[in-house]
Order: sequence, then C-alpha cells, then structure tokens
Amino acid sequence: MRSVAIAALGFVMFSAASALAAESEFQSPETETILALQAAVRADDKAWFVAHLHFPVRYYGKTNRIIRSKAWFLGHYATVIGPELKTSILGQDPEQYLKNYQGLMVGEGSRNIWFADFADGEGFKYEIITINNSD
Repeated sequence: MRSVAIAALGFVMFSAASALAAESEFQSPETETILALQAAVRADDKAWFVAHLHFPVRYYGKTNRIIRSKAWFLGHYATVIGPELKTSILGQDPEQYLKNYQGLMVGEGSRNIWFADFADGEGFKYEIITINNSD
C-alpha cells in the first residue's frame, strides 16, 4: 500500500512540474507575433512579410503611399523595410509592447509596424496594416 501511495505522490509531483513548465513556456499571441516578425527581419524573409500584409497597407516613409499589391511590396522591400526600421523592430522587447484600439505596434518612434487582429473571434491572426519608416 505504501508503494502505491509513493507512486501516486510521484505522479502528482510530476504532473504539477509538467503543468508549471508548460505554463512558463506560454507566450501571448502578441509576443509570438513579435518574435516571428523579428525572425523574418533577421532572415530578410520577404515571403513572411507578404503572407502577413493586410491590403491595403498604409506606408509612411520618404513618401506616403498605399501598398495595394504583393508585387509592389516585393519590388520596394529594401526601401519599405529599411535598415533603421529593422533596427527598431529588432530592438523591441517581445514581452513589452504597445497594444491599443488601433492594434499592436512593434518598434518605436517613427519607425514601427502596426498589426491588427483579423481572426474573427477564433484565436489570433495578426496582419500588418501600417508600416512607418520615416524621420
């Protein structure tokens, strides 16, 4: 009987430790989005960006424009996602972000990307709605 009790106690302790480990690995959808964006910036992953654009996308840079196509974005990627914007995005702490009624902002100052959630109540699906890359 004592070995059953010890085994049961061991199971309870293992279950609690597993639950605690799973809880500590949880990341908010916002943090996951920021980490994915930072990985895309590091890799210059244009396909990731194109897959996360919600057209039309507002762009404020040396010129202001509305991005209406994947082709235009890909052709102007180096200007739209310039070095200063990349630095701002990579400097973002994924756990500390601005989120309000306008969406989720990644970056700081006049160099940032705004996301909105387009999941329709089923989880989260953050897509890019605005890119700011100006002085």
